[in-house]
Amino acid sequence: RKDPVTGLQETPLMDWSTLKLGLGGASEEGISRIIVDTRHFKGNFPESVRIDGCCANPAFVTDDEVCASADTVYDSSHVSKVEWFPLLNRVALTADAEHEFLRENGLIENGRRAVTHIRVSIFPDGGLSRVRVY
Repeated sequence: RKDPVTGLQETPLMDWSTLKLGLGGASEEGISRIIVDTRHFKGNFPESVRIDGCCANPAFVTDDEVCASADTVYDSSHVSKVEWFPLLNRVALTADAEHEFLRENGLIENGRRAVTHIRVSIFPDGGLSRVRVY
């Protein structure tokens, strides 16, 4: 069944992965560009993607705690040391393509927040070649 507003499948099924950004992550200047690449996935690409971010101070939170908290992003009853926030709302993808999302076009939420880790969620499943964050 498709959502009448977005046209995306309404499904509880998804795969996700947590990625730690290099060089300490994005500073207070935040995220200006996200590229989600489905190249070479012509039949097994995800229908859509959502990306959340967090800023985890390594003096107070370990990478293991960040990863464990990523499993509870959509569970408001769970209390965590890590605050996850949306960067890219769920958006449709196409096969064998590079999808670019720019803050200047209003596609990246919370783009001026510092980010150390991202959680990439694909719906319902499929393959991504790369995820790039600038």
